[in-house]
Amino acid sequence: MDKINGALGIDIGNVIINHRLTDKDDKTLHEERYSTIPAAEGVFEAVKKLNDEKFHGNIFLISKCTPWAQEKILAWLKDNDFYSKTGVKPENVFFCRERHEKDKICKDNDITYFIDDRLEVLSHMVDTSPLLFLYQPDQAEIDEYREFLPRVTRVESWLDIVEKIK
Repeated sequence: MDKINGALGIDIGNVIINHRLTDKDDKTLHEERYSTIPAAEGVFEAVKKLNDEKFHGNIFLISKCTPWAQEKILAWLKDNDFYSKTGVKPENVFFCRERHEKDKICKDNDITYFIDDRLEVLSHMVDTSPLLFLYQPDQAEIDEYREFLPRVTRVESWLDIVEKIK
């Protein structure tokens, strides 16, 4: 791995796949039309740029989800042509069942940068990945995990992420 530029880990839900504007009770959306859920604005271009200019293949997707959701996410990535649009390798996609398990995946893959929408997840990584980005967080969760806020960089867009990582 390129130690100078490191490796980037990215959460999937609400960071790549934008569930924020979807109806949580729409069963057909989540069961039959999951791949129509929109991508976060600018994510394809930003991840491609970061991959081409900084990480050179060292980008990993790491999601905490159920086995059912894992299937849906993998289909979304394929159906939305994520791999060819970004250059992220399919073998660099990892899943875990508990939020704290993302930290071990980061350690195992020498991930130095991580982007997540949950401060709880990042709280487990403050001693592992030195460059943590909190993407469009929920205020209630910030209130609960406030003590970790000084250890992360808050970002509101993918454009913001690219600027801060470069």
